Amino acid sequence: MSGIDWTECTLIETVPGKMSGVPVLRGTRVQPEDLLVNRDEGIDWLVENFDIPADVIPRLFAFHDQHQAARAPHPAW
Repeated sequence: MSGIDWTECTLIETVPGKMSGVPVLRGTRVQPEDLLVNRDEGIDWLVENFDIPADVIPRLFAFHDQHQAARAPHPAW
C-alpha cells in the first residue's frame, strides 16, 4: 500500500516466521498498513479495535507522512 521502507521506523519489527516476515508493530501482529487503511476511523477506534497504545498511533502516522512527503514527486517548474 504505502511503499515505505518500514525498517527505518523504530516502532516496527520484522521477525522471520512471524507474519511471514512482513513488517509489524513491535510486540504485535498488526501491520502498519492495517492502521493506515483505517486511519479515518480515528485514534480511539484504532486503539479499541487493534489493541495498540494510543501514543504509538500518532507516531506511526507521523513517520508515514514524513516518508510519503519525501517520496512525493516534485513539480516541474
